[in-house]
Amino acid sequence: GQVELASRSLPCLEDRLKGPPRRGLIRCYSRAAHAAIYASSLAQRQRDPDEGAVYTAALLHDLGEMALWSREPDLMRKLESLTEEGDGHQDAALEVFGCTLQEISAGLSEAWQLPELVKISQGLFNSHQPRPLTIMLASALARESGLGWQRPATLDDTELLAEFLDQPFDQTVAWMHSQAAEAARRLYSLPIPLPAFRLVHGDQDQPKPKPKKHPVESVTEPRSTTTEPTAQPSAATAAPTPAEANRPAQQPQSVEAETPTEAPKPPPAPAKKPNPLQQLINGALEELHETHGFQRVMFAMLNGDRSQLQARLCIEAEPASSLKGFQVDLTPPNLFSLLFKKPLALSLNKGNAEKYRQMIPAPLQSLINPQQCLVLSVFLRNKPVGLFYADNGTKAEITPEQFANFKAVCQRAIQRLT
Repeated sequence: GQVELASRSLPCLEDRLKGPPRRGLIRCYSRAAHAAIYASSLAQRQRDPDEGAVYTAALLHDLGEMALWSREPDLMRKLESLTEEGDGHQDAALEVFGCTLQEISAGLSEAWQLPELVKISQGLFNSHQPRPLTIMLASALARESGLGWQRPATLDDTELLAEFLDQPFDQTVAWMHSQAAEAARRLYSLPIPLPAFRLVHGDQDQPKPKPKKHPVESVTEPRSTTTEPTAQPSAATAAPTPAEANRPAQQPQSVEAETPTEAPKPPPAPAKKPNPLQQLINGALEELHETHGFQRVMFAMLNGDRSQLQARLCIEAEPASSLKGFQVDLTPPNLFSLLFKKPLALSLNKGNAEKYRQMIPAPLQSLINPQQCLVLSVFLRNKPVGLFYADNGTKAEITPEQFANFKAVCQRAIQRLT
């Protein structure tokens, strides 16, 4: 049909590209295929009703990079050189192209009228939505693991995946290794790098010590490129389709010996670091504490079924009375459960303290300052996620100016979160 006719008219990869540009495009194909398999597996875990859409969006996540290797290989080699010299991938892309690779991918998605999920999975602005986050995490893990399993960026992204799956880091590492092994079994017949072989033979480069501080991103870009051993079948002209990826490969018996059947012992968990949400919320808390003079500030978050509210981040100047033990059961109606009926900013003061005191659970009566405190509930996309709290300790009063600043800082943080 038309698809077969179009595929025959496409130029062959071996005829168009040679040497480093061809290897760069093939690395893109490898990342795309692995990202699609990882995303598909994550979609299954989440019982996504349209797993195929997630697969396709992950397969096309880096389509801008693929197009540039095909059409502008010299510029892509320049970008590669800048990243090898230590520039971040985003900074290098801005210098070479004047925009990021994600922006190029998003533009091509729009121009080619690709599915909406492909478009909205290109940047951080949708990183809190489950489906785009699934695709971005799968793509980031495919990119970083392709450069090495022990790299700090790979471990960082694996930690983000562990938080996303709400499971231990070691268990997530083992799951990732098993997914890479499964991808190797399914993709072995294609001429693309297979990161699973690094699990058997080890990374080509020794792991580098993890720096103390890292910029936190939902999708981490590489700082170096590494040429990886590949299988030697005939040249490919396109990334594998879902049908090709799901078809068991015909392979010799020796391949089973090389393909890892058990996940190696996972590396030790890296030091905890804040994710993008934590960075933004912590910045708001620091502004309330340092700029506007609040003695105690806190962000408390709802659990998955919204039955519990618990402190997640605190900044305090009054060590004798800490908010770190703040935890509320929202099943029985109380002041805090009412705050999640709709977005609300509330100032508790001497004028209304008696009215609200009976609505505050007894364990919190001595923990917070029910006579002088501020609370503001946080909703994202019309769903409650947590609240901001501030006071001046257990005795000092809150000024009207502080209340106005509290609302302004919190609402600005919420706008950035959305």
